[in-house]
Amino acid sequence: KCVPLPALEPLLHDAPENILKYAVHQFAKVLPHDVAARRSFVTSGGLQKVLELQPEPGSKLADFVNAIKEVYPPEIVDYYSPNYSKQLLDMLDPNATGE
Repeated sequence: KCVPLPALEPLLHDAPENILKYAVHQFAKVLPHDVAARRSFVTSGGLQKVLELQPEPGSKLADFVNAIKEVYPPEIVDYYSPNYSKQLLDMLDPNATGE
């Protein structure tokens, strides 16, 4: 059990999935109750890294990722999502989306 979240953040980048799920679970448990940790998680790139994960639907890891997403406003989740910049650019060119 590791509560200092900054100590867990390197695991988001290079841990195998069986370890990653425990690190993400710890974030999912702490972030809903700690505003400073939520802010730090965003500014350190942790949220972006979690949003880049592609867990199997219905897996524990997917549940933990969804729990983390729920503690942030949708605008922040969208902004740090992997395809957000492409979505914004597609809005500039309606022909690119087939409209």
